[in-house]
Amino acid sequence: YFLPGTRISHLKDVSDWISSNKKQKGNTIFWQTGDAGTGKSVMSAKLIHIYHDDSLIGWHFCEHSNPLQNSSIAIMESVSGIMATKLPEYETAILDVDQKKLEEAKAKGDSMEFYSLLFTKPLNSMAPPRDKEGKICRKLIVIDAIDEIDPEYLVDFLKIIRDGTSQLPPWVGLFM
Repeated sequence: YFLPGTRISHLKDVSDWISSNKKQKGNTIFWQTGDAGTGKSVMSAKLIHIYHDDSLIGWHFCEHSNPLQNSSIAIMESVSGIMATKLPEYETAILDVDQKKLEEAKAKGDSMEFYSLLFTKPLNSMAPPRDKEGKICRKLIVIDAIDEIDPEYLVDFLKIIRDGTSQLPPWVGLFM
């Protein structure tokens, strides 16, 4: 991933954020920034490696060479599919989603309705996950290479991030 002993402070910051569980303005998203080639995707891959068996519930890597996989709906379907395998409670909760409404939202390209049906409602219907000591623990979704999303889809995706993340339960965190 990267040279041993490097990026330790960044990994600590992310680890502290994951374990903080504080729902406060600006705390739902850990937004990493940097120029091309500075290791943002490496950091995302490292987090997936570290937290795969524990806190991680979903991920998606955008690629400029595959624009159809970078639409908001494609990203949400990708993350949701992984979440269903990582969180049995989520898999159960999405069974209650009105499939007709979900397909209508997808056909219309109504990303906010799709997000609401696939994320907001099911996740908020679930009891918060707890650790062995009974404390609520944050679950992590990693979405990488947002800068590689085709401009045709980028505004729509950013609207979901802007308007939708406040509707997530406090135990969900997005690393982007």
